[in-house]
Amino acid sequence: MTSRTRWVAIAASVVLLLSACSKSSTQTQSAPPSQSAQTPSTSAQQTVAVTLQQWSITPSVTTVAAGSITFTVTNAGTIPHEFVVLSTDTAAGAFTVGSFEGEADRIDEDTAGTNVGETGDMDPAAAKSITIALQPGHYALVCNLPGHYGLGMHIDFTVG
Repeated sequence: MTSRTRWVAIAASVVLLLSACSKSSTQTQSAPPSQSAQTPSTSAQQTVAVTLQQWSITPSVTTVAAGSITFTVTNAGTIPHEFVVLSTDTAAGAFTVGSFEGEADRIDEDTAGTNVGETGDMDPAAAKSITIALQPGHYALVCNLPGHYGLGMHIDFTVG
């Protein structure tokens, strides 16, 4: 093989190699993070993170699609709290405070709406998950320990 032929073969090999690398990187590129984050979830299971503390309930979202919803609830407060999901047409902050289950300074869950799920009492730093099949409509997320609702532990939640 002459020197000139050898150089032509090397040059051709480099061109083929660069071409192959170029095609390979094009095929393996993924969508930019901003595009993939906008892709809607196709899963029927949805998760909503909820933080309880004095004196608020803070869900990661306040509107979800109907279906199976898992609430992952964390008590970030310094005292016990609870998480109650009420199906109701009444705004979360519009319930009458009275007594419930023999305790004063609570809303009456039986007349406020339908209790569709709750965590029960949660000590500080505790975490619990509950999964509830929710139909479209309005819900109120509340803490109904004595005095807590009246101090602001309630928020509206919509299922579409």
